[in-house]
Amino acid sequence: MDWQLISHYILGIVTLPVSIYTVKSVVDNVGTLFDEDLTIKDRNLLKQFAFFVLLPMVVLFHEIGHAITARYFGATITAFHWSMFWGEVVINGKLTPFQHYVVALAGNLFQLATCFFALGLALIETSPALVALSVYFYIFNGLACLIGYPLLSLTAWNDDFAMIYGQPSIQIATVTGIIHVVLIVLFLYTFFSTTCRLWFVKKTRPAWYKEFSKVLARAQQENDAINYLSVAWQYYFVGLDRLCEKTLDKVQELDSQLMDVWLLRGYIHQSKGRFESAILCFKEITDNSCPDKILTARAWMACGHCQAQQIENSRTTKPDWHEVLKSYKQAALTDSSLADPHYYLGVTLIKAELLKDAEAELLLCQNNQRAGKEALTWLDPVLGSMVQQEINAIRSITRSKQ
Repeated sequence: MDWQLISHYILGIVTLPVSIYTVKSVVDNVGTLFDEDLTIKDRNLLKQFAFFVLLPMVVLFHEIGHAITARYFGATITAFHWSMFWGEVVINGKLTPFQHYVVALAGNLFQLATCFFALGLALIETSPALVALSVYFYIFNGLACLIGYPLLSLTAWNDDFAMIYGQPSIQIATVTGIIHVVLIVLFLYTFFSTTCRLWFVKKTRPAWYKEFSKVLARAQQENDAINYLSVAWQYYFVGLDRLCEKTLDKVQELDSQLMDVWLLRGYIHQSKGRFESAILCFKEITDNSCPDKILTARAWMACGHCQAQQIENSRTTKPDWHEVLKSYKQAALTDSSLADPHYYLGVTLIKAELLKDAEAELLLCQNNQRAGKEALTWLDPVLGSMVQQEINAIRSITRSKQ
């Protein structure tokens, strides 16, 4: 009994329901999926479709490539197996070493052809969803056929790449290896290159690109720090951190006193989990008597967010929220017209189990919302809709302790 074959089929049976569910989800959401607003939910669904639906189809296509080539050389196909992410073709016939090499290479060339097809489709398509789907498929497929499968095959020294690189002709193996390495380098360039990432964002977020083009044109025309800072924010909004940092360097060249630069630099470090570096950036604002009260308050709140995340990541049994509370209190003192610091104080005080103080801070936000003329303002209006929810949570905890 071939246990390896059985295990592959079991894997196929387990993943098949996921593939079916993915197809159903795409069909159910086709209206919103293929509009111009490609949301995070849409992107995740397209990635899932590329991996669980398209990639298994390519595995089948890969095996068909082996079978067609083997039949071309006169061999007999004695077994053909396919199960989602795995396949195998068993052939019988007297083939030369070079013919075995071609048969082994053929499946991978068939698969590689689908990579080029996906990339070409992405280049000519205008639909954000189809561009994204093509690129995701290209990435998953390229990782599989250029890196993943070759590593598995060569490590175990079996299957296609053991035959490709183990055939007698050193010259053929060397040329194949050089081409293989060149393709990997080109693939990695398209994967990591800032230029390619910018192209992808342009194609998949047309509304962003329209606004970005206006902001960039204005910055290039006026050549001042404020407009280039707006360009940097545009890059940050879509995750183009390298271009964002490069633009921030230009902003500082134009105006070295513009403190807003440090807020955005801190946000970049924070988004990557580099909290100590982020706090140092924010302190460039808080420790240098910045005249902009709102900017300074935002910097204090950002410090608090980083400190809170550090505590949560440490998973300590008795967290000390003192420094976090101190940062939020400083934000509230810096600009007393803002509601946001009081909300974050309230939420943190709940974590610190200081429920009365927490409720007082949250009620301050809520009462000021209803006070009309003296109402606190929100930098993030979404927080205002969450105040009552937090108050209810406090009261629920209080009742459970009574």
